[in-house]
Amino acid sequence: MKALNQSVKIQILFLLTFIAVTPLFSQEGEKDKGSVQFFFKDGKSLIAVPFLPIYNQLDEVKALADSVGVVTLPVGRPFQIKSLFYSDTVFQVTENRLTKIILEYEDVALQTFEIKFFKDPRDHVKQLSKRISSEYISSPHLGAFSGYFMVSQKGRILDFYEADGLSLLSGNNKWKPWDFAHDNSSGDTYNHLVPMEVRRSFHWDLAGDTIASRINTQVNRDKDYLISPFYVREIYRALELSGPLNEKSMKYYDFKYGVENEIDVIYFTVKDQFKADDKLPLFLVGEGVLYLNSSGEMVERLMYIFSSYRYLNFPLKRGGRSREISGVLSVAYDRQNATILPMEIGLEAKFFGERNLFRPRPFELSNESSIIEKMYLKNYKQVNKEDLGNLRKAMSRIGLESMVPYDANYWAKNGTVLQEKYSRIKSDLSSKVDIEKQYVANSEKRFHYLSDDEFNQLYSLYPEANTKSEVLEKESRIIKNVVEQLRGVWVEIKNSQ
Repeated sequence: MKALNQSVKIQILFLLTFIAVTPLFSQEGEKDKGSVQFFFKDGKSLIAVPFLPIYNQLDEVKALADSVGVVTLPVGRPFQIKSLFYSDTVFQVTENRLTKIILEYEDVALQTFEIKFFKDPRDHVKQLSKRISSEYISSPHLGAFSGYFMVSQKGRILDFYEADGLSLLSGNNKWKPWDFAHDNSSGDTYNHLVPMEVRRSFHWDLAGDTIASRINTQVNRDKDYLISPFYVREIYRALELSGPLNEKSMKYYDFKYGVENEIDVIYFTVKDQFKADDKLPLFLVGEGVLYLNSSGEMVERLMYIFSSYRYLNFPLKRGGRSREISGVLSVAYDRQNATILPMEIGLEAKFFGERNLFRPRPFELSNESSIIEKMYLKNYKQVNKEDLGNLRKAMSRIGLESMVPYDANYWAKNGTVLQEKYSRIKSDLSSKVDIEKQYVANSEKRFHYLSDDEFNQLYSLYPEANTKSEVLEKESRIIKNVVEQLRGVWVEIKNSQ
């Protein structure tokens, strides 16, 4: 199939439709800002386009439109809309006015091509969805993972974590509230991780000081550091349950064929009428690309550019589900023994407000925190029912708190971060303390300090303990014993073919 000249798609539409209305801003201090509202024309009606990511000229996401398509931006600066379904649009905001911009759909004149796919791409996606439904992992599998996580603000890397270890995929394709809880969860749908090798930096702020990693405090809440590595697991779970390849969710999407770098693709986007309805079982709102194999019978890769995430654990009718997060989720799939599995999962995301899953770092407008994560998964084997209970219990209790020692020799041979990227990580994070010293200082320590509630739960497991240090010592001893048993399993799985 030879369709959609990509150079046509990236042309910028400079001719916009502007409709001036009553001034919105009269207060002092707001004169340097204005608002824009985005619409598309459906017949004679104008329909608002919600949750659009707004890019600057460097292709960085600078803001998100709200549920009615409105966003407030600085006056006189060029911004742009970049989309696979709307014509790319450059605009500026007008002071003291709400500017309405009507976006145009990206109409594509398909060239003549060999009919090897479907006249309607929706029919093609139905076939792909059926294959995913029948062959995608549907039972618990244990495998090896490696991956990294880093946080940045204002272009500076302020946190880095890398781990290798065991991963337990549940294979549960059903959804129910609270079944994907965080940290040491017992939820069946959780992708449980237990690191066997870890290196991690301190948590730095922009002023060059370290910040706490407590779950929550009321005294110094603005200094708390709450986001955990491998947040990508939850966003990927949202894709599993409501992405374009989910048979029940296909009705929420539009599709069209395309070609990128001579690879056949199918573009997808959430239909505009569903974007603002947060009571639907639709957890990601955005658009993306399905990259097909040469026969068109399987999706090899998927990219989802999302501008809204709806919290997976809340019931559908509960308020506050929408989170102020924008990002790109990327997935590469593999087929092993007639089972389709994720092989690589990546996430680049930006946190735009305080109504996130939790406060990722001290929030400051125009100083949002960003994360980059990558997970590599391999050698998954189905877990016997008789082993599953103990394995799930052990892995969910330990989570990221495996407290393993830092091994410099291991990481010299097994780091997954590209060298050029790691050079920058090392440079940014070593300005006050050499990063190797940070790794050593964090060796065999918990990733998070325990909150009072967590400690009380832990204390109930050791009623014979008299002091807090005694409780922590007993817990640490048990975790180390379990991790040592799991290490043998990890080594065997990691080295298997």
